[in-house]
Amino acid sequence: MTIKKLIDWATHALLEFDSPRLDAELLLSHVLKKDQAYLLAHDDHVVSYWRIELFKRLIKKRKKAMPVAYLIGHKAFYGLDFYVNRHVLIPRPDTEILVDSVLAYIQPGDTLLDVGTGSGCIPISILMNQSRVNAVATDISKKALVVAKKNVKKYKLGRRIQLYKSHLLQDVPLDVFDEDYLVVTANLPYVPPDYQVNAEARFEPALALYAEEDGVSLYQTLLDQLGSLRPRAIFLECYEFQLAILANHLEGYSLKLTKNLLGEARMLMLERD
Repeated sequence: MTIKKLIDWATHALLEFDSPRLDAELLLSHVLKKDQAYLLAHDDHVVSYWRIELFKRLIKKRKKAMPVAYLIGHKAFYGLDFYVNRHVLIPRPDTEILVDSVLAYIQPGDTLLDVGTGSGCIPISILMNQSRVNAVATDISKKALVVAKKNVKKYKLGRRIQLYKSHLLQDVPLDVFDEDYLVVTANLPYVPPDYQVNAEARFEPALALYAEEDGVSLYQTLLDQLGSLRPRAIFLECYEFQLAILANHLEGYSLKLTKNLLGEARMLMLERD
């Protein structure tokens, strides 16, 4: 069977999803170890039997709503490519808005503290676009930190990013930070326990998705910890309805919001007065 026929077949099989053809192309690119441009230029290429069987197995898993990123082991984010697996949350477009906001604010010589780093996509994206910033990144999951370490190594940032296994800031040496040069980012679990996530999100680690008390419990704990540290600015990703709960949790900070392409406020910035 040719590349074109395989893509057409898979696209039809995945019509229930938002981007069936893109999914089909990404999965076939993964199987053939070729980029999407190759598929287009060589659509009459005949694919070997065993590769067709592997492709069909991936399509079968995708039909069960397993995310493409987990099936191929990587995800594009902010113009970079990140290794991911089921121990980390898949990077999302909304989080690119947070990265944009931080890059517009952060200054050379600042230190970035990323809490709940997962794949490391936030600090890595920021440091790859700001060469005079270093970072500390934490995660409670040892398996997530393995993923982050691979991505740090891939982008040769081992000397600029320190990774800590820590529940929020519990095991991080806070005395090394200078509050006037510290910028904090966090994309912590913020889905309320009774919230119905989509089928794909059910494959992601619950540890990275859900939080108690309307989804804000971890953020409230983090803000309490940051009360003594007093960073210059704090950037958090959350739902719009959670903004009012978090906005006044930390005294002495002014509130700024950034909306996504749908007009929803999903990023909260707190800047020290």
